[in-house]
Amino acid sequence: MKKVLRKISIIGLCSLGIVLASSCTDLEFENEAFIVPVGVGNADELLASSYGQLREFANERVIFGLSGHSSDEILGPTRGTDWFDGGVFQQMQQHTWDANHAFIQTSFNDLNLGVFRATQAMVGDGATPQIVAEAKTVRAYFWFHILDFWGITLDRGAEQGIEVNPVVRSSAESVAFLIADLESALPDLPDTSSPNRVNKNSARALLAKLYLNKGVYEAEDRSTGSFSFAAADMNKAIEYVNDITASGNYSVSSGVLGYYNTFAERNDEQSSELIFSVPRTELTDFKRRWNYTLHYNQKPSGWNGFATLSDFYDSFEDDDIRKGAEYNSDTNPYTSSTGTRAGFLIGQQFDEAGNALTTRGGDPLAYTRDVDFAVNTEEKGIRVLKYIPDFSGGVDNADDPNNSYVLLRYADALLNKAEAIYRGGTDPNGQTATDVIDEIRVARGLTAGSLTLTDDTLLAERGRELYWEGWRRNDLVRFGKFLDAWQQKPASGPERILFPIPTPALLANPDITQNPGY
Repeated sequence: MKKVLRKISIIGLCSLGIVLASSCTDLEFENEAFIVPVGVGNADELLASSYGQLREFANERVIFGLSGHSSDEILGPTRGTDWFDGGVFQQMQQHTWDANHAFIQTSFNDLNLGVFRATQAMVGDGATPQIVAEAKTVRAYFWFHILDFWGITLDRGAEQGIEVNPVVRSSAESVAFLIADLESALPDLPDTSSPNRVNKNSARALLAKLYLNKGVYEAEDRSTGSFSFAAADMNKAIEYVNDITASGNYSVSSGVLGYYNTFAERNDEQSSELIFSVPRTELTDFKRRWNYTLHYNQKPSGWNGFATLSDFYDSFEDDDIRKGAEYNSDTNPYTSSTGTRAGFLIGQQFDEAGNALTTRGGDPLAYTRDVDFAVNTEEKGIRVLKYIPDFSGGVDNADDPNNSYVLLRYADALLNKAEAIYRGGTDPNGQTATDVIDEIRVARGLTAGSLTLTDDTLLAERGRELYWEGWRRNDLVRFGKFLDAWQQKPASGPERILFPIPTPALLANPDITQNPGY
């Protein structure tokens, strides 16, 4: 492994411009995360390595930067000299990125590295049918996002040298391959497992997403926002979600704790929703998930960064517990210990004794509806606390939390089913799209039958349930809204429907064509 890491590090310097251009060309660096295949190794260790690469989904500056910051649910506003960071957040929010954007390059590398590690596990020493099936499922999760972001996938054999360019699959070819590959893995996956390992339901949840998005990925031009959703594909999405339900392992729990326990400490144990997650043991500095939004004077002390847009906030009904609530569980009395609520934070903020908090300059810390992507003071912008800081062991425990990062969960699967029915699929159990949506909305404190389903209301409901979980861009594209103007962003050009292929990848593989418009 040390030999591999050394080679990856040397070649990675090329992407940073630290080595002369001619030297980089001579090295023929691999476009998939600058990987140089060196043997294979033990299948168990390689599979563990591919699981470990999933930690990158929790990084707010990389994959989440593409899926969240390019959407209408999150804003990374500059505050004085803080949070400008070379304009990386503004470029995402304004859709003005180019092929050299740090989030785009790093995400491309991280995702393809996950693919390659999983591919190696499939042919590693001691690979069993279950190891191969798990590796295929983990690989499919990485590939799904590559396909969604760039419209292609790259497939390199585990033992191929750098003289062999990876196979480049088009968008339509990729979705067909992914479905077939994942369905071939299903029989050899375990029926149940910890949510930190894949099982049949993990594959089913991902297959439901693939079938739901199949019309998008088969379209010649995603930028039109007009897609054909075949009834047969919608029926397959419904089938796989029904299989998840029939397993009896998941439910949508009611009440404040039912929702927020999905993101609190020990969520992989206490939540009834987690289908697939990244365990705490694989996450470093997970406190970033709350530090990047909380103010310096809140507990735990944050970095006063990300906010949401008031238009997104206004899509919630007041009785919706997802909009905000006090969070106090038997093991984690977070609100009682800090004065901070879960969900969306707006208006005057207080400490645990009820004292009004202030900014560092002594002004009231009252989060405002108005926020600008470029010029702000400390209190500007509605904050979002989705993952609950771990105060189960006191305030100091928040620096070493026991939260897992959610990749797939049951309410998302149900929303996929509801959308598939709405788009022309038929549930053999006779449920309507409204029936499925109501199962979630009633659990979130709302009234059954209170939502009339249209494209706009269904998209809004997905936003309310899944905010800041990394699915918003995918949803906006599928509903034909990603290029629209929204608060703080003008309408985008058609090229923005896909991200550009990073420049080093184009230099390394002549079989890759840059996406249109870049």
